[in-house]
Amino acid sequence: MTSAAYVGDVACVDVARDRVVAGIGSRVLVYVLDEKRRELRCVDARDALCGGARVHGIRAMPRGEAFAAYGARRTTVFAMEEVEGDARGGWRADGGTALPAHGAWVHDVRGVVEAESGFVMTIAIGLSDNSVERWSRGVDARTWTRTARVECASRCTLYTMALSASATWEGMRVAAGTIFNDIQIWGVVDGEVRARCVGHEGSLMRVRFGDDDDAVYSASDDRTARVWNVSNVMSSGYCEEVPPCAVLAGHVARVWDCVRIGGDRPVYATAGEDCTIRVWDVSNAHGTMTLADGVANQRDCEIATLRGHRGRGIWRLCVIESSNGDSFLASAGADGSVKIWNTNDWTKSSGANDGVVLRESETSYPESAMMVDEVEDQEDVAMESKEAAPKKRKTSKRRMSFFSADDEFIRVVRIARYGVLYVATNKGYLYRVVETSEGERWIWERLLENEYAIMSMSVERTDTLDIVSLADLEGIIHVVHVSQESGERKEMISWRASDPRVLLDVFSTQGRVYASIVGGVLKCWNRGRYSRCAFTLVNPYRHRILSIATSDALHLVLVGDQKGNLCVYDANTDDARELKLVAKKWSAHEKTSSINACEILPGPVFVTSGRDSNVCRWSLTTDGELLLDSKWTSPSKACVGFVSLNANGELARAAGFRETNFVVYSISDQRQMMKIRCQAQSTPHDVLMEDGDRVIFVHRQKTSLHIITRWNEHVNTAENESTSLWSHGREIHTVRIVPPPVDAVGAPLGIITGSEDGTVMRLLYDASRRDGTRVHSPGDICKHPGGRTVKAVSIFKEDEYSYILCAGGAKEVLLAFRLSWASDDLGSWDFKSVALIIPKPVDKAGTRAWTKGCGYVEPRAESDQRIMDVATYSRRGQLRVLYSTSLGAVSVVTMDERARVWRDISSLRHHACPALSVDVLEGESTWACSGGTDGTIALWRLDDSDIIDPAYVLEHAHQSGVNALCITRTADENAFIVVSGGDDQMLRVQEMRRDGDGVSPGRVGEYKFSHSSAMRSVWSDGERIISTSVDQRVKMWSISLTKDDICVAPTGGVMTQAPEPEDIDVLAAPDGVLTLVVAGRGFELFHIQ
Repeated sequence: MTSAAYVGDVACVDVARDRVVAGIGSRVLVYVLDEKRRELRCVDARDALCGGARVHGIRAMPRGEAFAAYGARRTTVFAMEEVEGDARGGWRADGGTALPAHGAWVHDVRGVVEAESGFVMTIAIGLSDNSVERWSRGVDARTWTRTARVECASRCTLYTMALSASATWEGMRVAAGTIFNDIQIWGVVDGEVRARCVGHEGSLMRVRFGDDDDAVYSASDDRTARVWNVSNVMSSGYCEEVPPCAVLAGHVARVWDCVRIGGDRPVYATAGEDCTIRVWDVSNAHGTMTLADGVANQRDCEIATLRGHRGRGIWRLCVIESSNGDSFLASAGADGSVKIWNTNDWTKSSGANDGVVLRESETSYPESAMMVDEVEDQEDVAMESKEAAPKKRKTSKRRMSFFSADDEFIRVVRIARYGVLYVATNKGYLYRVVETSEGERWIWERLLENEYAIMSMSVERTDTLDIVSLADLEGIIHVVHVSQESGERKEMISWRASDPRVLLDVFSTQGRVYASIVGGVLKCWNRGRYSRCAFTLVNPYRHRILSIATSDALHLVLVGDQKGNLCVYDANTDDARELKLVAKKWSAHEKTSSINACEILPGPVFVTSGRDSNVCRWSLTTDGELLLDSKWTSPSKACVGFVSLNANGELARAAGFRETNFVVYSISDQRQMMKIRCQAQSTPHDVLMEDGDRVIFVHRQKTSLHIITRWNEHVNTAENESTSLWSHGREIHTVRIVPPPVDAVGAPLGIITGSEDGTVMRLLYDASRRDGTRVHSPGDICKHPGGRTVKAVSIFKEDEYSYILCAGGAKEVLLAFRLSWASDDLGSWDFKSVALIIPKPVDKAGTRAWTKGCGYVEPRAESDQRIMDVATYSRRGQLRVLYSTSLGAVSVVTMDERARVWRDISSLRHHACPALSVDVLEGESTWACSGGTDGTIALWRLDDSDIIDPAYVLEHAHQSGVNALCITRTADENAFIVVSGGDDQMLRVQEMRRDGDGVSPGRVGEYKFSHSSAMRSVWSDGERIISTSVDQRVKMWSISLTKDDICVAPTGGVMTQAPEPEDIDVLAAPDGVLTLVVAGRGFELFHIQ
């Protein structure tokens, strides 16, 4: 049994000889930073620790010739070897040398610059018993010897420790985070404590020394990070108490790490369990000493909040300095990803490196006549007399105008391309705003003076022209052709599109101009033939149309309105008449949220984004129904107002407002690219997003335009196969393998997982890929309604290319999706998912209660019934789903695909306690088994009867809950076996002999204490068994049937890297090789010969 891949927590990250090294499970992955593309590429993978120990820390040696990986009581040192002509980067790690096991947990490792005499390398190892050991390596490069051990005079257990960077052993200092929430500073010379850093109110998660060793940074369970000045403490002859010089408070959960980012100002970054990275300007935090001080000062010193990780938190941070001076931050999280963040936005002054820095500029209206048109009425109104008695008034959100009829203000702004904007005003003026070549200022050029106010604008680019479409208050559309080279107006065409004051929006795309009119009417004109309306369509819901997308190849028009309704029209017509409605979806986005943007992709696939924070993908059935394929939700629940595609036509970026911030997300690698503090949601604004991190955002602020730009010189259009890998970041309860088609040579395996976070995910596993990159292409299939737990999934095979995925979880919700394998033009195989059934949770009536002002109300409480296990089978060519619940119900349902609902078939009545597990055996007769928390196993013969009684009940088969079941055939055609595992740690094999429509028990085999903890999952093919348990072991067993009993014997096993394993799945290849996947906190794949 050999491990092939593991996806789980990335516990640590560091830089060694311009390589980024990450610790995942018991392995280390080595990445190369591509400075032009600004991405990480995995080039090497190595086993680091044995005995099931996980890598908790990585430390590069001072000269970069090696790095150490440590965790639990073990340390392994890897040398960096130079390989000439290596396409993977020129440097790689050797096999590593493991040191003998230590007597306590390893908290930190440091390389000593000056090695001991007679040795080639010396390292210091800090241990959890508040001691430091010195180890030196001989000239044979394989033998490590402990040459010194220093114990602190204050003996106590530590949660964390940091060793200072020192040229000599004697000059090394120690920062020890104790269980008493203080940090002890002591030296290895005498072991005496010279300072105690006091102030934290919770357990210490991490301590670090600054680069100059004069400062210590700490992260704590009290949700703060603190900075301590320890520059002079070692010179004193006594132990002094040191207060913090800065308290950074803002995380809503414990803080796991704190680092300083080098630059022009003191900028720090903290990582927390709330899955955010917060960036701080500590110069504004000096003088804060308590948690209350830090909270009060948060707004002044917190300069950014980075989101993108998911799950249980972000564990470690690392600063990467590139050769050209750019600064990056690497973050390692529970979701199995290493993300790269650009830090030059905060460490460099604007303009220092315009290709990287988030650059802000401002330009005012040239004649200074612009006025702001919207303000909020405050509680205090100037018109009220000061002598009047104070009266509490509600804050009004009513917009008030404080300008006269002669004032002018910006109505619309659009970005044409880098350095070119178009601005329209209420006076009917159109301006072209161009940035100078030096980038120091913006020039306003007036292109048009219209008689009526301009209400909407759209800009379309050709090779030589900017085509600007304008809609004014009188219902007239103006199309202005502007030369891109000279900026001159070449041509202008105008025509009446509607009656006055009913023309709402204008759109320009693919050579057509569209006008959105009151009542949900949309008119279209072809470019060059504006005198004749090409077609008209009417929204059947009669709401205002806010977004439009077209496809000439598919002859389709897609529109979304302000209430979240989606409509598809057939545009294959030359007549100026209403288009035929192909499909419609009422309330396609949740809570009738407006659809702000939409796209049509080949397939056809429709992409919509809305105010409900979701980006949805839809497919069109042959009977004209829109099906939800997938849904992406922005990490911060931001309104998604803009989306963009990459060079391959795939959804790449999304942007929108969250409260008063404008945020941009990269969907491909699940990270927040940009966050801008502004209050522009109700003012004119626009954004341009192109490949790479190229983003321009413009918004009106008072009388000026504010332009925020990041425009990288090098564009990354390649897929990042390593750093874009991510997973749930929470406990995985269930996992299944989706086999590829038999004739798909070289096709990967599909992996489906369901997790505590309520998502069902898909990934691909390709054994032919380089180690460290074999698992790739992650994606969310769906989110459980309400975001609740997904407890079980099952795969039903329709044919070689199609499977039905059934997923069950909290609130008795059973989901169904179709998974379809297909290959692209390059022969690469992948499977796509289409939603079949996504039911809403069924609530139950709550207790009648009295509510002031409303009288008696009858609240509704959430259903407390949870689906515990799911199994699928076929009967008469139709899908059947067997599932068990936490209230003891066992049911069989079938899918009505046309109505998108489940139909009840049978109720299996026996269990009076939670039914934890089920399994099905298909054949001439279909048999099933179910296990409860009372240790009982019930056998059932499944037919289509409304009520089914058990064919046989194995009372007290286990002492407590039956967590795992597998029913399988044997060589005897008249018998089958039931393999079970429970909380009592016993593995049980029960033979059941068939007798007509009934069964009776036969031989039985038991292996008591098969695991050292509760068993979670079993698999069997009748000859062998694979089991897993909370003890993190995966074991194999053989089954031998004798005359009187069944012999169960262990044949091997391994410790999995996935902690708390809960489920396994096995796929048998034609050559007899088994592929095993084990899921817990992460998942691991094994090959079994």
